[in-house]
Amino acid sequence: MLELTRHVRARAPVAADRHIRAAAALFFAALAWLSLAAAPQGEAGRQGTTSSQGAAAPGGAPVPWQRPLHGGPDLVGLYLTWSKDPTTTMTINWVDLYPDSPSAIHWRRVGDSEWAAANAARTVVAPSALQRRHVELTALQPDTMYEFGIGPAPEPPTDEKAMKAIESSTWRFRTMPTTLTPERPLRIVNGGDMMHTRAMVDAMNAQAAQIQPDFAILGGDLAYDDGVRGARVIDWLESWMRICVAEDRRLIPMVVGIGNHEVRGGYGGRIPADAPYFYGLFTLPGGRPYYALDFGRYLSIVMLDSGHTTEFGGAQAQWLESALASRAASQFLIACYHYPAYGTTKAPEGGLPIDNPRSIAIREAWVPHFERYGITVALEHDHHNFKRTHRLRRHARDDDNGILYLGDGAWGVETRTVPTPEQGWWLAKASPTRHLWEIELRSDGTAMMRAVADDGSTLDTVSLASPRTRPDAQHQADGHQGQ
Repeated sequence: MLELTRHVRARAPVAADRHIRAAAALFFAALAWLSLAAAPQGEAGRQGTTSSQGAAAPGGAPVPWQRPLHGGPDLVGLYLTWSKDPTTTMTINWVDLYPDSPSAIHWRRVGDSEWAAANAARTVVAPSALQRRHVELTALQPDTMYEFGIGPAPEPPTDEKAMKAIESSTWRFRTMPTTLTPERPLRIVNGGDMMHTRAMVDAMNAQAAQIQPDFAILGGDLAYDDGVRGARVIDWLESWMRICVAEDRRLIPMVVGIGNHEVRGGYGGRIPADAPYFYGLFTLPGGRPYYALDFGRYLSIVMLDSGHTTEFGGAQAQWLESALASRAASQFLIACYHYPAYGTTKAPEGGLPIDNPRSIAIREAWVPHFERYGITVALEHDHHNFKRTHRLRRHARDDDNGILYLGDGAWGVETRTVPTPEQGWWLAKASPTRHLWEIELRSDGTAMMRAVADDGSTLDTVSLASPRTRPDAQHQADGHQGQ
């Protein structure tokens, strides 16, 4: 039906253009509604159809600066990503319905009078007919605000009405700083397992907007499309575009990882065939689901694929060791992946969550490298609960130099049960609560991390006195991590 609609649109007379577009927009909205309402109610995706109009902030009030949807009836989503240096580049992505929609943007530094132009590449996000356009802006100034719009640049404004028209049709973004200062920390939000229902993702997206972060690290299970449900991708993209906007009209960039609900079958999928929406929507550094992003010399982020389209070990584990070794000088280093090494549920029969074979595989393939080179924190997801572990080292509690594992992926999903304190020796705190993590990195090497519930309340806070755990140079991957 998507292909049929596209071909009907392409052959329609010009005079009927606006009517065809309006009808198509209504068709896609109805298709999304029907697909969501009819989808199965299981672990693979609890569905919902609540609109994002007036997304709730704390106390149920709308986000005060939430913007109305604009950009024409075709715009499905607008999102920012990086594949290169976040201090001097930005990739602008947008998704709409038609191959003949505008593929150019106009952009400028806020405060400048002249617009520059850039042309975007267009790809079809198969198996749907969604059209993704993306353009990478380079040679930007660090820690600087820019604005952009889709299509040709507007005429210079001659009055206040024209100025407001330009403002209402443009978005903003900020590049990242090259260094941190006491006056300029870096603020990040993190979470995963984002959308069982539209109401749930809208509520947590509103909390993310209230924090006004520099960017988000999203650890997989984004739209719960399972590689086949394009209607859920539409809903997820629209929610992010409409709600995850900072008070200064700034869009919040995302650093994304892959989860089981991006993949047909969840694990062991082929790239890109079994995760077409994930690989169709995101241009990943190196074209792989495991990659690193470096923010000056103060932060490196390592994103990993927990068995969804890449094996835990082998090439990925070899790359991880090399990536960590080459980033010994990075002040902070954050690891993020979907399935947890130290989770809260999915225990095998007669065992604990940490006895799950996937958890053991991570502790054998990756954790020795984390401990050998030292990291700031490991961000884990998938288990649909809130958790903070004790500081762990060599599969035991180590309050002085253990790694902190935060999770467990409950941005916008139904939660599960957690182990009792007697069972979960590795857990400092856990509960079945939807949440995101706010992370603030400071120039003196300290960090603050706060878990925020979907009603805005604080679940937990933890502070780090040093930027990375002390490297364990003698650590050998001798199998004890899997015990």
